[in-house]
Amino acid sequence: MTTRRAGAGAPALRSVLVAVVETGFEPRIVELRDRTKVHLRPIAPEDEPLLHEAVAAMSERTVYFRFFSPIKRMSDALAHRLAVVDYNDRFALVATTHKPAAKERIVGVARYDRARGTDIAEVAVAVIDEFQRRGLGSVLLVELARVARRHGIKAFQLIVLPENREMLGLLRKMGWIHQAKVAGGVYEISFDLPEQG
Repeated sequence: MTTRRAGAGAPALRSVLVAVVETGFEPRIVELRDRTKVHLRPIAPEDEPLLHEAVAAMSERTVYFRFFSPIKRMSDALAHRLAVVDYNDRFALVATTHKPAAKERIVGVARYDRARGTDIAEVAVAVIDEFQRRGLGSVLLVELARVARRHGIKAFQLIVLPENREMLGLLRKMGWIHQAKVAGGVYEISFDLPEQG
């Protein structure tokens, strides 16, 4: 996988600049395993319509693994809550298609929400079906962890359904399953974030 810097995408320039200043994460182009290129950048409030489209492009299985519910259409309230973050305790990265002449599409999202007053954050990752198994999930997790570390977060927690073998396999491959327990029919996984190098 290779990366290079990229200019701002569809969101308003002010939103992108605020995100860069707050997080230190500069938008960039990433080349996946199959040489597909995607644009990584912080989420912006203007991404609400793109989030609607991304969920609509997901299979029922992918939606269920992300939201633990068979959502057919994401509500405007949920899209707003997911798109509006403070870039510190709540943050999200999006991967979008890198086709300058085409309309931007969100193809992957990784986010964290810090538990109030702690250095632990809950994490969620989703990649639309056509971009799965290309290494995008691991790219999003690694980059998300770097931003989290810069904001004093030392550990991630995830809730994963036992049927979500792809996510469990990804976490094992990355060496990030340090503690896992089954509670209420789901895996509760936690792991310490690597120190910034």
